[in-house]
Amino acid sequence: MSGQDQAAGLRKWADLQRQQRDAEEDPSGVESDEAAPAAAVTAEEAAAHAQEAMAPTIAAAAEPATVTPPRPKRPLVVVGLPHAGAAQVDKVRGRLGQWSALGRQWAGDPQDWEIQVVMADSPSLAALTKERSRWALWISSDAEAFATMYRVLRQLRDHGGPRQLLALHEPHLPRQGLLDNLRDAAAHYLDIELLLLAR
Repeated sequence: MSGQDQAAGLRKWADLQRQQRDAEEDPSGVESDEAAPAAAVTAEEAAAHAQEAMAPTIAAAAEPATVTPPRPKRPLVVVGLPHAGAAQVDKVRGRLGQWSALGRQWAGDPQDWEIQVVMADSPSLAALTKERSRWALWISSDAEAFATMYRVLRQLRDHGGPRQLLALHEPHLPRQGLLDNLRDAAAHYLDIELLLLAR
């Protein structure tokens, strides 16, 4: 038997099976007691069935995945560092991480902060003060810290900077001495409120 004759014979057999199945079905929608013999499925029918079965999967793959947007970062402008740059931003993040590790809720995740290091004598300081509400003063703990930080605060006042800043210092730095003196001098002479972190 040639391949063409065999294919024609299979098609004829499949058509007969389909006709027999259609004849046995009850028009009222009730199935007959005898189950119809399973009919062979042609390659075309199999392909059509496979395409129907995969349609939901293909549609789901075509839909864009739902991505939760990243949390907005909290802006923090920091003054008192010797210069701007990635290393300085990392120092601030590290300090926030120290406070967060001590259980300070306000510090949160250091990566959630958008840290901007600004020089106290920047010409854009007044405009930036209107745009940003969170400011911090980086307080070092060296021997010249009081004079350096007071000079930074005075420059802030002279250039239209903020009137309230968070004192960002090492967690172990005692309040008595440098921190209290700097806070009192800022309030009395410069009309700037320096917020000291609770221990």
